[in-house]
Amino acid sequence: MKAPTRALIVEDIESWVFTLTRAARRAGASEIVVCENLEGVRGALRIARFDIAILDVGLDPDDDVNADGIRALEMIREIDGGGTRCVLVTGWQGGDRMDLQAAAQRKHGVDWAYMKEKYEAHQVIAKLTELLEQAAERRLSVTTPMASLGADMQAWRFEDLLLSAVSPHGGVQTLYSAVSRLVSSAIPLLARRPEMPMEKGPDGVLAGVYWSRALATAVAVGLASTDAWPYEDENDVPVELSRFLPAGVTPDLIERVREHNVLGWLWELPGLDRDSFSV
Repeated sequence: MKAPTRALIVEDIESWVFTLTRAARRAGASEIVVCENLEGVRGALRIARFDIAILDVGLDPDDDVNADGIRALEMIREIDGGGTRCVLVTGWQGGDRMDLQAAAQRKHGVDWAYMKEKYEAHQVIAKLTELLEQAAERRLSVTTPMASLGADMQAWRFEDLLLSAVSPHGGVQTLYSAVSRLVSSAIPLLARRPEMPMEKGPDGVLAGVYWSRALATAVAVGLASTDAWPYEDENDVPVELSRFLPAGVTPDLIERVREHNVLGWLWELPGLDRDSFSV
């Protein structure tokens, strides 16, 4: 199951917001967040990760030298691990525009750039579709050691915690394999509670909640022996996770993995603010 595809549109002109939103929808974005200024971008990045960002270079039509779109790009790159596909849009004329885009490409990585006066809907939609597909592939191609889940914990303490919970259903190698496959689309991770990154709930499932800088969102990992897993429906979640979620919010299942006798699930947790994490 794929995670939802999210697009961030940073644009202050209403007609262009409509045009870019329509293009992102037709390219396959399932959720779109629109920000008109840097403060809006800052708030959006605290609660969600984005597969693609479409950034107008200048966010003040009365200021010819405004470059807040570049500052938005910098904010994204500070937390996304380079995973967000970024597109620069500008209506500026002259060499200054080209110099600015070239500098942004060298420093931050820009996947595409185009001028508003040369906008062509079919071309833009085709490119956004390609970039969304690249973003999904990138999330699933990264690997990480299981120790990343423990954040500030020593790896052996985390291993001991997991082994005591699922033993004798799986050894260290089984756990490494299961967890690494699960979190390959959600790294690097920092535990919400580094001193206890995984807790066994009353339902018998070992669960932990983490902040992913790569996805810029909260994720949850659940592990249990396959014969103890109490859920059959993919919309069900361990009871331990419900206390982390705002009322009415349903986690998005990203992946389900089975290794020998250990089953793990990975969820994205919408609606959790990054400021609620201790790291």
